[in-house]
Amino acid sequence: MKENLFNIKDFDDLIFEFRNRDYGAYQLRKKYNSALLTGLIISLFIGSSLVIIPFIGRKPADMIVYGGSSRYVSVNMDVLEPPKEEFYIPSAPPPRNHSSLELEESVRYAPPEVVDTILPFETTMATIDQALTEPLDDAPVSMGSGFGDDIFDGEGGSDFGEPLFIVETMPSFRGGDLNKFRLWVQNKINYPQEAIDKKIEGRVFLTFIIETDGSVSNVTVVKGLDPLIDSVAVKAIKESPRWSPGRQRGQPVRVRYSFPLNFAI
Repeated sequence: MKENLFNIKDFDDLIFEFRNRDYGAYQLRKKYNSALLTGLIISLFIGSSLVIIPFIGRKPADMIVYGGSSRYVSVNMDVLEPPKEEFYIPSAPPPRNHSSLELEESVRYAPPEVVDTILPFETTMATIDQALTEPLDDAPVSMGSGFGDDIFDGEGGSDFGEPLFIVETMPSFRGGDLNKFRLWVQNKINYPQEAIDKKIEGRVFLTFIIETDGSVSNVTVVKGLDPLIDSVAVKAIKESPRWSPGRQRGQPVRVRYSFPLNFAI
């Protein structure tokens, strides 16, 4: 009985009892358990090696190796200061003296000087009729001594010998002012044909005096444009009718006017 228990065949022997056991399937089934155990052991070994070996081969971070030997080197981190920012301060300009500063300010901001006897300029378009180029004998301007040496006789005379620019009652031309006289001169002037051919145009500055009797005298070109134009302007003003004279303290006086004329083609 006991002998039969030891002679019991396993499952593989029963399957391959009447078959060729030299065939590979029988050998595989017989070695299956040992092959499975061997593979498990090898797998565990390889897996453990992959995990453990990197930790074993890693060196400390602060270890520096020289020529195969290692030593610990202490590293001191110095506190570095950021670079200082340099600010460029431009040098101040040299001080200017007071006189040059006043001169510059006066040139830059000086308001235009207003002369009471000169009204705003108006462009005078002269009619073109004929050429007036005859020479003109201008009476020289009498400067006087400045002390009122001239003596005026007769009723209604004046104590003022030198012509004035501003008086209490300014002269009037046919009941109007200087603008009315300007329109009269505009209609009186004939633009010289020769000046038209030469395309001469611009502004002429003249002065004249209204005498105590209202007549016009001392017509003078202060700043001329061309002799052709200047002579026409002087001739027209000299032909002016009498004015109502200016008065100072109730007496007729001589009054000087500044008179600009524009000539445009």
